[in-house]
Amino acid sequence: MMPLLHAVIVSFPAQGHINPLMNFAELLAIRGFFITFVTTEWMDQRLLKAASKDAATRDREVQERGFKFRFLSISDGLPPEHGRTTQLAEVAKSLGVPRVVFWTCGTANSIVQANANFLLSQGHIPVKEEDLNSKEKFITCLPGKLPPIRPTDIVSFFREKHISEIIYSVYLYESRIQNIADYVLVNTFEELEGGEEAQMGLSVNGCPALAIGPVFLPNFLQGRNSMHSMWEEDKTCFQWLDAQQQGSVLYVSFGSIAIKSERQLHELALGLEACGYPFLWVLRSDIAEGKSVDLPEGFKDRTKDRALIVSWTNQLKVLSHPSLGGFLMHCGWNSTLEAISMGVPLIGWPYFADQFIDCRFVKDIWKFGLDFEGVDVDEFKLVTKEVVESTIRNLMEGCLAKELKENVVRLKKVASKAVMEGGTSYTNLNTFIEDMQKIAKSNV
Repeated sequence: MMPLLHAVIVSFPAQGHINPLMNFAELLAIRGFFITFVTTEWMDQRLLKAASKDAATRDREVQERGFKFRFLSISDGLPPEHGRTTQLAEVAKSLGVPRVVFWTCGTANSIVQANANFLLSQGHIPVKEEDLNSKEKFITCLPGKLPPIRPTDIVSFFREKHISEIIYSVYLYESRIQNIADYVLVNTFEELEGGEEAQMGLSVNGCPALAIGPVFLPNFLQGRNSMHSMWEEDKTCFQWLDAQQQGSVLYVSFGSIAIKSERQLHELALGLEACGYPFLWVLRSDIAEGKSVDLPEGFKDRTKDRALIVSWTNQLKVLSHPSLGGFLMHCGWNSTLEAISMGVPLIGWPYFADQFIDCRFVKDIWKFGLDFEGVDVDEFKLVTKEVVESTIRNLMEGCLAKELKENVVRLKKVASKAVMEGGTSYTNLNTFIEDMQKIAKSNV
């Protein structure tokens, strides 16, 4: 008898980590795993509140779907009003179970992060401000046959002017322990990022390294909703989208963390007004450097016939709507994969972390998006309303827009094929499960 496999999944308490890990957990549960999903009490309560559920209701709904699935929450030792971080524990080794590293970002950024201490030894980090534009500082010594990595591609926490001693130390520490994994999984698909060899660039110690993503996509394609939001979603926008012409709407959202100055948000608003396209804008209550923004006087009245502003919504449902024509976004990895999987070209406006390398690959390597010049060097550079307007027009109309759309539709087809039966990601996930079964059987 094959023992029941039990996966304990511990998520960093942030929106961008919860969603891919919940989708991964469901894919394992569908294949017979018993899942224990662990996060903090604070995060658990936010997810329940946003879904307007209590824990008992959530647990009952999961059981009704036939899954062996439980949620556990632990205290992070901080009061509810505190800004959060967490300390990660090494427990797998002490328990004698496989330690699986799940990369929630793309392969290129994951390889950079896994090799952070090597890059430190070679003088590539910390990245000096004067080197951000230097071609002489391009990195070609990393595994995985990556394209040359620019100084601006390296995670922003390693930029000299942004270094926080705590975050810097944590990233270097994590770079070391990530390389003693028994297994590496990446939320991407081989065809996007250089094939099997690119993923093996994450196997410093010779362990398997497999691309199994986009992990949300098989659930989405089969009508299962495994996306979990920290905010209550506005559902009124879908009736508005239904009334718009096919391919005409620009969707604007900068994810759950990115912020802008009030002056920049004003320029963005005026650029959206001037471009003439219908737009759906997700405007979080804390987006203006932690507070709500007062938009330019008269802006809402002047754009009311072709604009809708909401505080949060179901992004996948928006991106899959036939009225969508483009996406102005922060280039977080989850949102980038969602844009690919729904076939939506984009304008990248990165804010921090891995968003800079995601944006660069979208524009230069995969060629289905645009960006704003200079924001990779200075994320606080003011992008004027004229630049916003002209870039949106290039995304939504003309020969370049057609080329971007054709490229992302091609990637959409490849992503869908990868996660369905017989595809690379589907097969890789089965390989991972078979390997876990062998380990479990040998321990019986």
